[in-house]
Amino acid sequence: MISILSLVACVGLVDALNPSHPGDDEPGFPTGDTAIEDQSDAPGAGFPFADGQVFELSLTLPPASVDGLVFGGDYVAAELEFAGYEAETGVRLKGASTFDTLDGKPSLKLNFGAFTPGARFLGVERLTMNAMKFDPTKLREAAAYRLFEQVGVPASQHGFAHLTINGEDYGLYSLIETLDENFLGRGYPDDSDGNLYDSTFIFADLTGAGIANFDLQEGDPATAGADLQALVADLDAGAFEEVFERRFDVSTTLSYLAVDLATSNWDGYSRNTNNYLLYHATLTDRWSFVPWGQDTAFRGGGPVYGGVRARITTACLGDPVCRPALEQRIGEVLAIWEDQDLHGWTQSAAADIGTACAADPRKEEDCDFEDILEALLDRPGEVRAELGL
Repeated sequence: MISILSLVACVGLVDALNPSHPGDDEPGFPTGDTAIEDQSDAPGAGFPFADGQVFELSLTLPPASVDGLVFGGDYVAAELEFAGYEAETGVRLKGASTFDTLDGKPSLKLNFGAFTPGARFLGVERLTMNAMKFDPTKLREAAAYRLFEQVGVPASQHGFAHLTINGEDYGLYSLIETLDENFLGRGYPDDSDGNLYDSTFIFADLTGAGIANFDLQEGDPATAGADLQALVADLDAGAFEEVFERRFDVSTTLSYLAVDLATSNWDGYSRNTNNYLLYHATLTDRWSFVPWGQDTAFRGGGPVYGGVRARITTACLGDPVCRPALEQRIGEVLAIWEDQDLHGWTQSAAADIGTACAADPRKEEDCDFEDILEALLDRPGEVRAELGL
């Protein structure tokens, strides 16, 4: 095994191969006998979000850490091994309706800086590992985050891994970029010091009661909540279109709502006020929606506006200026969906994970790639027909 000290020397080259993880202050690979002639052969190249790969990860937890993995618990100490590298990390269980313990197939949060502040592993500080319990296609999150990025909405990067824990096979996991200060620096490079709020569960919305269901994820605790209250006060007092233009990043918000609606995401913001974050950019004083928890996207069809109840989506649909702008943006999203061949990319991803998915000993359902592939082919035409686009 390569020690964590050797790992620090390796971060620079891997970051160069995977520029989404900058490591400007970190040294490169060692030279001499250990130098790597071909960068594509670098151990861990592309980790953790490269297309076409299922990374092999192994977690080792001592007995005390196993006992400490409980619902709502803090990080416990563990060791992650990947591509010959070992690193200490904090691990905790995640999920509400998807929560599970080590006896089943839990979703996990990794934080390499939990016990050593600032520590990273191959350029990564935090990582979310989803068990994909409610997604037999295993591809909804990956396809949705890709579409959001393609239409200009900052979204998590995504990859796949096969995981063992204490030598036990836990099967296929999705690797998702955690929404933290590193994500903000990548997604909002010119305005990344604002407040990022997580919707804790359903009924998180921009209403007087709904803002109680947000938690500050990143930002300034001194201003946490006050900016949300001010936004709700503006929405309560002013004409929607004026407040929307003045307080929101209109372009990314319309794109976010367009994807949310077009992909039939029944457990997202528009239909269930769930699985999203809000970002308040300090310099521009503009609000944006950030996608999260996309495991119900591309699930079936149905009316584009069916079941909509969220405040901003409902207000936009009822506004004579916002609604046509939103429907125009839906048409643009569908064009990008098809022009960028989201179906073809997802079909390729299905081939990449097919063996690992079939062999997963802890999956609750057989892998069903056809469900999402059919939706990716059929949904754009359904939406255009309904909206007359």
